[in-house]
Amino acid sequence: MVKVKKSAGGGAPSLDILAARLKIVETELTLEEKEVAPENGQPFTAEPNFNCKIEVVKNIVEPGVHEGVTFFDRFKLKKDRNDDWTFAKYSKLGNLINVRYGVEWHDDPDAEFVEGDFEDFEFIAQVEPKTDPKGNPLTGSVLNWKSMRKVGAAQEEAPEEKAEAPTAEAEEDADFQDIPF
Repeated sequence: MVKVKKSAGGGAPSLDILAARLKIVETELTLEEKEVAPENGQPFTAEPNFNCKIEVVKNIVEPGVHEGVTFFDRFKLKKDRNDDWTFAKYSKLGNLINVRYGVEWHDDPDAEFVEGDFEDFEFIAQVEPKTDPKGNPLTGSVLNWKSMRKVGAAQEEAPEEKAEAPTAEAEEDADFQDIPF
């Protein structure tokens, strides 16, 4: 039998926020693999990544809940067919780049990734509790990368004047209007 030390809690917050306005407050871009030897844990090789400290500016669904809380998330670079590390278009980092610079960035040969462009950058996303590959809970939080959007994107897509929604009764009448009795 192997004795396992249990966590005493604390550490990084495990947040569960359906939609939040977030701000990147600190960044660190690492372009090389590096060996990491944590105090309590197994040493490992960290892949190149863009590590960010993120602050919850506004909880859109539950105002006031977790606002001001910070957590760390990382956006990994991916290897291409030539085994080179890249900013992959269809990845968590690629989606952050799309939200910050626009989708054209990936097709522009002169486009540059500037770490400082992301500090104080605000966007909308879902924040989830961190889990391991098997779905077991871990300490910390991560962004649901497919949910990332520009601030104001929802307002830009919404029509300026909303038409009055039909009632359920009116919809039922329309559905059965062509049925002969």
